[in-house]
Amino acid sequence: MPLPSALVRAHLNFLPDETADDAILTHYGNVAEAWVASYTGLPFDADNPLMLQAALMLIAHQYEAREAVTFASAYQLPFGVTDLLSGIKRQVVGYVPEVEASTNG
Repeated sequence: MPLPSALVRAHLNFLPDETADDAILTHYGNVAEAWVASYTGLPFDADNPLMLQAALMLIAHQYEAREAVTFASAYQLPFGVTDLLSGIKRQVVGYVPEVEASTNG
């Protein structure tokens, strides 16, 4: 389920009649969804409030900064994104339980 455009615009404090480049907002939304999915190891789910909030924060950061790092902030990600997702992040350690290994292998 993709991010709702109205929610993205509201998060960025756009007025209803304010024009913004919807193509770039869609692109940032796609990037945020992919990043959240990659970081957590789970499919992006816009119904999950943690994933949704993290994606909105990433979109806002990308829209405002448009660079990886700014002089005002040395952080590459908005503070709190990884904190929001750490509880649902799938831990990848290389260990596969024997039961799972026998059914997959």
